Amino acid sequence: MKSEPITFEKEDEYVVDSRPLCQGMPFVLTDAAHPRLILKHGSHFMVLDQEARVPACNTLGFGYYNYDTRYLSEWNFTLDGSELSLLSADVKRGYAGSFLYTNPQTNSLSQQNLMVQRQIVLSDLVSERIVIENYSANEIKVEFCMKYQSDFADMFEVRGVNRQERGKRMLPRKDKQGKRLFLAYRGLDDRLVETMIEFRGTAPDSIVDGEARYKVTLPPRTPWYLQIFMYTRVDGEAPFAARPEIDFATLLDDADKRFALWRSNGAQIMTEDEIVNFSIERGLRDIYILRQPTPKGIGIAAGIPWYSAPFGRDSAITGWQMLPYRPDLARECIELLGEYQGTKVDEFRAERPGKIMHELRLGEMARLGTIPHTPYYGTVDATALWCMLVARYFRWTGDLAFALKMWPKLELALSWLDSASEKTGYISYIRESPEGLENQGWKDSGNSIGHENAELAKPPISLCEVQGYLYAARLAIAEIASLLKKDALAERLHAQAAKLKRDFKKDFWMPEHEFPALALDGEGKQVKVFSSNAGHCIWSGILDGEMAQRVADRMLTPDMDSGWGLRTLSTQTSYYNPMSYHNGSVWPHDNAIILEGFRRIGRIRDAHYLLSAMAAVAQHQRDFRLPELVCGFERTNWGSPIDYPVSCSPQAWAAGSIFQMLSACVNFIPDAYRKCLRIEEPCLPEWLEKVTFHNLRVGNAELDIAFSAVNGHTSCQILRKNGDLKVIVES
Repeated sequence: MKSEPITFEKEDEYVVDSRPLCQGMPFVLTDAAHPRLILKHGSHFMVLDQEARVPACNTLGFGYYNYDTRYLSEWNFTLDGSELSLLSADVKRGYAGSFLYTNPQTNSLSQQNLMVQRQIVLSDLVSERIVIENYSANEIKVEFCMKYQSDFADMFEVRGVNRQERGKRMLPRKDKQGKRLFLAYRGLDDRLVETMIEFRGTAPDSIVDGEARYKVTLPPRTPWYLQIFMYTRVDGEAPFAARPEIDFATLLDDADKRFALWRSNGAQIMTEDEIVNFSIERGLRDIYILRQPTPKGIGIAAGIPWYSAPFGRDSAITGWQMLPYRPDLARECIELLGEYQGTKVDEFRAERPGKIMHELRLGEMARLGTIPHTPYYGTVDATALWCMLVARYFRWTGDLAFALKMWPKLELALSWLDSASEKTGYISYIRESPEGLENQGWKDSGNSIGHENAELAKPPISLCEVQGYLYAARLAIAEIASLLKKDALAERLHAQAAKLKRDFKKDFWMPEHEFPALALDGEGKQVKVFSSNAGHCIWSGILDGEMAQRVADRMLTPDMDSGWGLRTLSTQTSYYNPMSYHNGSVWPHDNAIILEGFRRIGRIRDAHYLLSAMAAVAQHQRDFRLPELVCGFERTNWGSPIDYPVSCSPQAWAAGSIFQMLSACVNFIPDAYRKCLRIEEPCLPEWLEKVTFHNLRVGNAELDIAFSAVNGHTSCQILRKNGDLKVIVES
């Protein structure tokens, strides 16, 4: 909602705060398991501790953020100087939360006499409603205090980067009525960023040094209300603020209606399994709140809290996962990544013409150019994955006009793919600047690509799965080229793909292990470890036939299979660590891609097994949300999956995993351009019983279709069909 202009005091009334931030403590990110409560909408998100607070000087990333800047680093509440006792927390909506507290025992107050309810909704601003009610028989007088502070830290600082020089924080100030607070910071880029806190109704009795205090008299059973609005501005521009006629209830109702409208525009999925249904609903809500505005369009944030920014690889894979059900989301991903496609040679940012970006940041450090994320292009696989998504989108929509629109960008992407693989036939990577990533595949930890003896592979490194993506991308572009009557190009791409496949099987295959190497290092030596990357090679089709079957057999052995899903690395590897990010953990999106690959080669029961493992992981999570990853400990040793300490939650391709797995089970093969949907040997696991898809769109047609599993056989029933579409079921 657009705000009416609001008059603020002039900037020159700010006074520089010369006190050291948090007593001069450095920025440190504590790698420790800690429950978080997350709320997000658009560019705004809040990271709260398990009591729904933002503690002062925390090292766990708690705060209120907007576009890579932490606008509140403390947000806490007390009654008579004591912190509240949480009774219940509900953040299921994703963009709104409700938190119920009572009071602890104090010198002046008996315990559990007061109820305090906090409700927060994130829309184009942040609104909070507080209700305090006295359940004792007597009048109670209390002091209600809100503690606030902002370090205006860049997200990279929150993650532990300590800059030699920062901008100037200002002392908080208030307006003449005492109803608005202003926190400010002038960055080294000379931009003034501000947090405004507006108290709707009665002004605080005092506002002193980071505390707003109310002296409250509470008759029995007479609620006391307070509404607070928070919004941000940069260089005097506040595009959204709380209009006087807007209240909390209206904002919450508007937020609910926006989500309901967005949800109604896509396909709906219902199964007979409650856990899967809960995970589907949670995934949809997570995808909705992770949609991220940028200067060039809407993308998908990779995950909260650390990666609330569009990522090329994550966006392409999430778009792929959601495409049958949310083609609009896939199109947003395609268009945004196309808008940020590389146009020049820039080694600092690893940019090349035609290359798809890795990550876009908009905070102070990015604006200053001290980090290359403006955007940063240090990803070896996003370009091929983007090409695959464009072709997949065309298969589901048949939108030839869109394919024509994207064709120049596809040609640029193809040009980069060809130039990047020109020397050896394989796409490889090497870090180009000290600020860039050492590893540039999806396992981009610095220690994730190592030989059997744990010695790190020396660049340039050619990852096995990336060659699979290159293979699939060439076939994908060839498909569109054929439709556009570019037959010579299509023929060349098919020939390139066939040669790549032959060479890959020769150079990457480890005959003694009947498994592909994780990578080839800079000397062309095989990185001979067993990793989940090989499953992506089945998914892309670069491994097929007997080789693919051997790989699937090997991946399902106990050293790779944790029981909660397939590990990223075999337990037999010297640097296996079940608590690492990439060297032995279990990732839902990784398993979903492998599952689709297994389905591709007819390993239907194994695909069902992985689906059941992921459903078991979801069953043990808060709100049945699939996490970014879990530790790779053996399921037989633990009653529930072990959380990875600092994983993102929600996370985009984790949220999309359940959709990809269900799509693979029913095996949709769309050809919207020819008005056809093939369903090839659909097969549900017995425990799922029935899956119904409503409003499934193929081109301009719409379909309701149900699948039922009985006695090992899956039947299919078309419930409704609108539009010109031939549905062919091959059993």
